[in-house]
Amino acid sequence: MADKIVPPLFPVFEVPAVLTEKKQKVNKYARAPLWNFETGDFDPEGTPRPVYGSGYDAWVFWCKKTLMTQRWAHSAYSGNAGVEIEEAFNTPDRKAIESSLEQTITEALLADPMGRTRQVRNFNFDWYGDSLSLTCEIVGSDGNSAAIDTSLKI
Repeated sequence: MADKIVPPLFPVFEVPAVLTEKKQKVNKYARAPLWNFETGDFDPEGTPRPVYGSGYDAWVFWCKKTLMTQRWAHSAYSGNAGVEIEEAFNTPDRKAIESSLEQTITEALLADPMGRTRQVRNFNFDWYGDSLSLTCEIVGSDGNSAAIDTSLKI
């Protein structure tokens, strides 16, 4: 009996390149309403509804908001959101505070659920009595960067 070639039960085919490209082009920087940090509200710019910014603006907003949020202080946020500010200020001296803040800020920003933050670097700390002015640079997954600054009080 000659060997008979049996065709596969299910058809086999290559996945079209178009589907693969679409999946890779997913925008990680989703748009969001602009936030005014001075007023503590959405920025309507004279209109009854919020104005939307770019995805880059939304990412920078998320990073600033994360720096301003005490971790585990608000039940509306998960335990992954925010920075351990109070714990950092409980350390013995300023260098220890700066080191602790640098670590907790880096961990918090790299825990971005959308994966937009790739690196946190160039920390700068300026002390004014018992207040601290903090600046750092964030680098996004697409290579864009931004300077983030905030003030913290002991």
